[in-house]
Amino acid sequence: MRLVHFSDTHLGWRSLHRVDQNGRNQRESDVYEAFDRAIDKAIELAPDVVVHSGDLFDGYHPSSAALKVCLDGIDRLRNTGIPFVVIAGNHSTPRVTAAEHVFCLLERFDRDGLVHAVFGNPRRVRIGELAILAVPHVNDEAIVRDGLATAAPDPDADYNVLVAHVGLDGLGHVGGSEAGSLTLSGETLEAASAFDYVALGHLHRFEDVRDNVAYSGSLERLSWADDPKGFKGILEVDLAAGFTSAEFVTPHAIAVRPHIALPAIDASATEDLQSAIAVAAETVDVSGPEPMVRLVVSNVTSTDWSTIDRRRIDTAFAGCLHVELVSEIIGEEHISLTPPDLREFLSSWSGAKGINIEDFIARAEHFIALADQEMST
Repeated sequence: MRLVHFSDTHLGWRSLHRVDQNGRNQRESDVYEAFDRAIDKAIELAPDVVVHSGDLFDGYHPSSAALKVCLDGIDRLRNTGIPFVVIAGNHSTPRVTAAEHVFCLLERFDRDGLVHAVFGNPRRVRIGELAILAVPHVNDEAIVRDGLATAAPDPDADYNVLVAHVGLDGLGHVGGSEAGSLTLSGETLEAASAFDYVALGHLHRFEDVRDNVAYSGSLERLSWADDPKGFKGILEVDLAAGFTSAEFVTPHAIAVRPHIALPAIDASATEDLQSAIAVAAETVDVSGPEPMVRLVVSNVTSTDWSTIDRRRIDTAFAGCLHVELVSEIIGEEHISLTPPDLREFLSSWSGAKGINIEDFIARAEHFIALADQEMST
């Protein structure tokens, strides 16, 4: 009995202002391509079931493009006879009761018992000798906490799996707080020890929490706060092997947009900061897909930072999709266009209004850069 576990695909997510050859936001296309590759790999592995542990979509009103990619992927799984079980995450769950849940569409898409979209309340799904207890995100934290605290395997099943979309204390955030997200204590999962495997979603990095508990992480790296530990992809879980076996969980990497964090530049030890940044740009490998690049400049005066010619920077990093320069100004706190406290505030504010935080911040950065260029001419 084998399953494939992946999560946090965030179909419909957008960032930056770059577009692909079809005029679609490039980072949105990256997310769709990663999802398609994950489906391809799952079909190649031919598991008994594919499990998605939440945040299938980036919002609870996904675009027609996001819906098409999702339904096409599910249809490919169904055509090969592979069941698909997906739970609602906080991004896919409406914040108001009157709003219809997008998973209602997935329910109607299921005509042969191979698609199980779980939302609203915990539900057990039976697939042959496997029982899956699905605990979706809901806006009432007590329902999720109680659903996990009282979780118990099905005694009539040979294998039992628990699926949930929650954060756990001590593992950090997705990349800033999110409106509607839930973070629970590790003790909440004490009952999970009785399950053969616990498939978690919400944390965007791969994390094996316990022998039988894992976050698969997001497919794409959606922010610099998302540390991939060198892995982005899906998990193949061999339930028959058992969690004491080395073959229990096998990660399968998925090709995604490269993210490169360059070594920091110490401006106090650099005579020509502009040239030092240009030299750093020469070390970036641009032979493959255009990478996302981040460069921290430390110990820089506000005067020196203001003299940086952003147009020359753009030229130096011309082979990159995006370069993020972060300054650490002497005598001031760490400065970035999106410091953690600002991101946390904007996340809670924009999330409540249904605004995509990454797109919101990226647009702000774009207009700030344009203003900076105009002022320097």
